[in-house]
Amino acid sequence: MRVDETTGLRPLLLVLGCVAALPVAAQDDAEELDYPRLVDFSTSAKASAISEGDRRLGLNQGQSTKSNEVGLDVKPEWYWRLSPHWSSKVRLQAFAATGQVDVSDEIGGTETDGFFALREAWLDYNGLTGYPGESIRFGRERLKEDTGIWWDDDITLMRWIFDTTLLKTTVGIADKMTEARTDVNELRKEEQDIARLFASTQWQWRKNHYLTLLTTHAERYGDESELSPDSDSATPERVTESLTWVGVRADQGYFDWHSRSPVQYLASFGAVAGEDARLTENSGATNGYTREERDVSGWAADLGLRAQLVESPRWVVGAHGAIASGGSEPGESDAFRQTQLESNRSRYTGTRSQVSRFGEAFQPEWSNLKVATVYTALTDRNWWAANLLYHKYWLADEAGTIHSDLVEPGFTGASDDLGESVDMVLGYYGSRATGTWAAFDARLRAGVFFPGQAYGEDADDSRHRVVLDLTKRF
Repeated sequence: MRVDETTGLRPLLLVLGCVAALPVAAQDDAEELDYPRLVDFSTSAKASAISEGDRRLGLNQGQSTKSNEVGLDVKPEWYWRLSPHWSSKVRLQAFAATGQVDVSDEIGGTETDGFFALREAWLDYNGLTGYPGESIRFGRERLKEDTGIWWDDDITLMRWIFDTTLLKTTVGIADKMTEARTDVNELRKEEQDIARLFASTQWQWRKNHYLTLLTTHAERYGDESELSPDSDSATPERVTESLTWVGVRADQGYFDWHSRSPVQYLASFGAVAGEDARLTENSGATNGYTREERDVSGWAADLGLRAQLVESPRWVVGAHGAIASGGSEPGESDAFRQTQLESNRSRYTGTRSQVSRFGEAFQPEWSNLKVATVYTALTDRNWWAANLLYHKYWLADEAGTIHSDLVEPGFTGASDDLGESVDMVLGYYGSRATGTWAAFDARLRAGVFFPGQAYGEDADDSRHRVVLDLTKRF
């Protein structure tokens, strides 16, 4: 396991020092003798077997990235009640693997063989009013919404939370100051010095029918001279200058795995507008690159419909159609791009399983992309789930490209056919009570990607990614 010295450790140690002082700082507000007190402590240990095919699809002879590795992931977490109105949570992570593996399932698409990380460390104050569902929270938190295609990332933030049965709202500011991982010296250049304003409102306008509005604004405040190539000599291709995302979603409890509705729908639409910069390598330039400002205007949509065939155990079939715009001209980009906080992983099959929206073995960014998805799933809603999915992919703009955590581009420009994939996701979810041998989970995520004509005739026939997880809770 590689642990970078000084630079990589400083942000983590700084935050850990602040976290250690939280109970003492809040003790002055205690109104009862038993504050602060530890309300909950738990630890999960996950052993994983990970097998992946070549990310370059056999197009770079002698540079295959095939791997078969084993990993161990330990996550302890604490939840404190510091006073009648103050609470706090801390969640840590230690990960080690026998070789370089992708950890995009939880933390933004980077390869690693191990790290220590601070996942969450926040304070929550609910004494603003007498309303029990209102609070202010600040610190490092997992910012997440149901679809995973807007927000699902650990980030430093401060936000107001309002949570009721019919209305859920949050508004806040955020800045990804650090990954808080010992294997990451610094953020990637395109993620540095970006302040974010975010807000979402979910309204249950009718029983089990929801209308959700989301918005995110990202503004770069850093010095342009700092946009030098990354430490691995890679030049960031797209740098946010000032971008605003707006999204609207209507659904019928689409992400509720306990639902018994015979038919459920999802309709989601989003748009992004503003300015970014495209950087290209230029050895003659002062910073080693040429910077081209672009106006950005893109859109995306995702439509889904699911039918329940059998009520118990629940058997469903569903279909999705998703599109994200592509296309660019000098000084202008019509391609939709995501917020850089997304995971594209959610419970969209009607089961408890977290499933990659665009394929377990492909995992492309939702940009310049068209996807048709059909799936079927079987579950008892609580203890086990089985999901089988098929995806077909096309480029929205044949002259453009896409970004993926798992597959490098290498397009021929002769076709918009990206290929197809098949996924199988199985899960067993044991007892939530810790201290028993039944308190473990088992999960299999297996995907195969079949490259299309866009990769040319020399590409491999298929690429696989299989992950088997066994998780024990203590």
